[in-house]
Amino acid sequence: MIEEIATVSAVYAGGVEVVCFSKSACGQCKQNSQCGTGLVSKALPGRDHRFRIATDLPLAVDQQVRIGIPELGLINSALLVYLLPLLFVLGGALLASTGLGMGDGGTLAGATLGGTLGFLLASRWAKGNNRLQTEPVIIAPVLPVTNID
Repeated sequence: MIEEIATVSAVYAGGVEVVCFSKSACGQCKQNSQCGTGLVSKALPGRDHRFRIATDLPLAVDQQVRIGIPELGLINSALLVYLLPLLFVLGGALLASTGLGMGDGGTLAGATLGGTLGFLLASRWAKGNNRLQTEPVIIAPVLPVTNID
């Protein structure tokens, strides 16, 4: 499980909205003033990510919780989004080039057609029947909130 600390921003019936902030690895080394990536990360503001998560836990606004995404779902998503279209690009180019004996233009067209087909299949597969379990879940509250009257 890939875990992150998030803050509850809103409480709804049957769920909560949590927010977590992007952290950049840049700025941690001595080369950040000369590195292009370090300069870009300094120029851009931090970005927050908001998720609505179903839960029965009694949580309060501004309470920190540990959220997680299953590793297997994340790996399957990456393979589906990156590997499947790439394989279709290569397959389309190979089929057009050697299978059909087309020249460079035909190979490029076959690669384009294969990549488009790969993206469409990946999109359809990802949307069907919740095959990819990439929704975040609340693992546990970090610190309980106590009301002082």
